[in-house]
Amino acid sequence: MQTFFRALTLALALTLAVAASAAAQAKAPAPQAAPAPADTGGKKNDDARKTPVAIEHDDNDAVGTRLAYRLKELLGRSSLMQPTSKDEKKIVLVLKTKEEFPGRSGLSSIYSVSWLFSSKEGALKYFLTSEAGIVDSADIDQTAEMLLGKTDKLASTYGYLF
Repeated sequence: MQTFFRALTLALALTLAVAASAAAQAKAPAPQAAPAPADTGGKKNDDARKTPVAIEHDDNDAVGTRLAYRLKELLGRSSLMQPTSKDEKKIVLVLKTKEEFPGRSGLSSIYSVSWLFSSKEGALKYFLTSEAGIVDSADIDQTAEMLLGKTDKLASTYGYLF
């Protein structure tokens, strides 16, 4: 019988403790809603999400130079990436080109692209991937778009580095 009263007293004490806790929470002021974000004049902060990309090309064949120029031009228009020459974390495209047929300049070029991650100037750059191919005057736009598409895919794959 004494065990029964002890259990009953313990149950009653727990019930009172829970009720007191609930009453205290009811009296506490309701949490305030978070303030609305400040209006930035209709502009989104896309710069924070753009991946910095540098393009390095120092060869002088005609088609290869046009490919490098087209890559830089498309990169400047991109909403996902931004061209950079600053000392910051970035993806570096190293583009090497040579005339496919040295006696017939302007016909086509052989290209090689290596994608590297650079954390800062003077530090070791990390190899991500590479590709090689042939481009002619008619395919410069498609090749440039394809290379920037692969750059964007690499930027999303290695986004944790930024």
